Amino acid sequence: MRNDWERPSLSRRAFLGGLTTTSVAGCATVGLGRPQLTFGPASFEVTSMSALVWLRTSGPARVQVELGRRATLEGAVPAGPFEATAAADYTVVTELQGLEPDTEYFYRGVMLDPDAAKAPARGGVGRFRTAPVTAKQFQFGWSADMEAGHQPFQLFESVVRRRPDFFLHLGDMIYADVPKDRFVTSLAHYRFKHRENRDDRFLQRMLADIPVTAIWDDHEVENDFNSTHDALALGRQAFREYWPVRTGDPRVLHRRFAWTPAAEFFLIDCRSYRSPQSTPEGPAKTMLGAAQKAWLRESLKSSRATFKFIVSSSPFLVSRGTDSWANYTTERRELLEFLRAELIRNVIVLSGDYHLAYDLGGPPGIDEFLAGPIAAWPHCTMRGKEGSRAALERTGRFFICDEFNYGLVDVRPEASPPAVEVQFIDASDRVRHRRTITVS
Repeated sequence: MRNDWERPSLSRRAFLGGLTTTSVAGCATVGLGRPQLTFGPASFEVTSMSALVWLRTSGPARVQVELGRRATLEGAVPAGPFEATAAADYTVVTELQGLEPDTEYFYRGVMLDPDAAKAPARGGVGRFRTAPVTAKQFQFGWSADMEAGHQPFQLFESVVRRRPDFFLHLGDMIYADVPKDRFVTSLAHYRFKHRENRDDRFLQRMLADIPVTAIWDDHEVENDFNSTHDALALGRQAFREYWPVRTGDPRVLHRRFAWTPAAEFFLIDCRSYRSPQSTPEGPAKTMLGAAQKAWLRESLKSSRATFKFIVSSSPFLVSRGTDSWANYTTERRELLEFLRAELIRNVIVLSGDYHLAYDLGGPPGIDEFLAGPIAAWPHCTMRGKEGSRAALERTGRFFICDEFNYGLVDVRPEASPPAVEVQFIDASDRVRHRRTITVS
């Protein structure tokens, strides 16, 4: 995602006269049927001057997106039209550009009838707020893991009530391989599983109300998959169709973005390039792959943000686990030594995957927090984890291992000294834990 918080703001006249869009949906001839808007609206990867708006139709259709600054969308600016086609499972992603920083916008999808004399059908209204360009306080949430059998995803009701500026989803948006007897590694199956979860009304409301930035994990393809999996490209295609990503190369998911000059986020892809888990430990064993690791090192080194958030679907500082960074210790040690050597401080790792809320702490200059599940099997109820509660208690660190949960992060760049407060919130909307990290 482009770092554009330094770019000058636009006047309202410039916005109304110069709104530009880029559609990343495929194009095809619109059929003669009467499809409907089935999912959306949703916004993704919002920056200070742009946003990705997503919707889906039930079949071939021509659609527009209306954008304005009033909830009624009076005087809204139309963008499009765009074609919803089978090539993208009838999903449409529109990039809205030329927006003003730190401004609330409202939007909706519009179905254009093939009969021009008939009025278009308008969908529900969504909202998002663009990022500020000054160092001001903001808040974001994060979590992971939502399995269709655990619907409704009621935890999102708490997220919407607290209305963070954006939400980071750290993977397992679907459990493609659950139930196992219905699992097939096909694009049609992956798309079905994404639609199955997108049908949840609590998820729909959250997506309409709060911008999301997402990275995938294993269950978008198959449990614990690595770079050798035959269906990796199919799972990634379906993921990108339902969880838009702002990268030029469709094979690339890792990216960085800033939210105010105070905080920068580095989303890493822990699946596409990782060596098989059974690979012997050593320099050749990798979680990130050479190109992504070089990108991460250079990105962290060049960042001027006060706080640097590494967003990793796989837990980073944990001491055990064949599918986590604990099984890639040579590369993990290399990254930790790089942070020390380059004097890169105020690094906070946000992770998921373990179905567990956990304040891991960390060595000087780095902390890690795990969150989840949104709606899946809590850690202490998972098969083979019967003794996990006692082991967690022995660490002396805060944890939640038996409830759905998410993390909420309050970034306070204007505090003296600048600080970040991390909270864990459970399914009853209770704040269970707080910890404040100040600039080191």
